Amino acid sequence: MMEHRSFAFFDVDETLISIKSMFDFFPFWCKWIGAAPEAYSRFETEIASAIARHATREELNRLYYRSFRGAQLPVLEAAGAAWFLQRFGRSPPYRKHVVARLEKHRQEGVVPVLVSGSMRPLLRPIARELQAEHCLCTQLVVDESGRLTGEIGSPQTIGEGKAEAIRAFLREQGGRPADCLAYGDDISDLAMLELVGAPVVVGAQPDLLSICRQRDWPYLPL
Repeated sequence: MMEHRSFAFFDVDETLISIKSMFDFFPFWCKWIGAAPEAYSRFETEIASAIARHATREELNRLYYRSFRGAQLPVLEAAGAAWFLQRFGRSPPYRKHVVARLEKHRQEGVVPVLVSGSMRPLLRPIARELQAEHCLCTQLVVDESGRLTGEIGSPQTIGEGKAEAIRAFLREQGGRPADCLAYGDDISDLAMLELVGAPVVVGAQPDLLSICRQRDWPYLPL
């Protein structure tokens, strides 16, 4: 009989780390490329306007990545590595008790996988430091000249897209959802949590915490 592998899927922003990597990175990016001072203000205004009109997280994600239209991928990767060294240097913003869970699972033979709407240039150094060999994240679309188009690939790893990406990953890896764990902090992680056999809620986001209590799921306080 085929032996199925077990995986532990971890949301990243505000689950494994206490910050939102994408938004923490953007002012660093503006400085990195020497953008005019008003570039970040314009970005903040666009995001605030989208939130005010109740844009979905998927819409906000697409809006965010359109800010990188025309950038060269190697430049973005270099900026991501430099941001990580600066931001995760002396006082890294890891949620230590969640990272401890990741390390425990790995020691037990359960493979940790990062799942995030963030992008690989920001997640790669985090995954490397945490020894997570797999990362399901936003796919940046690049044109023939190596520049970002500002669009992203499918599935979009937010909400239901996280579950879709995990299903595809498990088909490739020979795993079954029932054998897996998942950690998430936000209601947008619900589809991912519902997919696996052992969901774990992190933090106290009211909507998700309510579901956690109704279903008697394990809970990790901050």
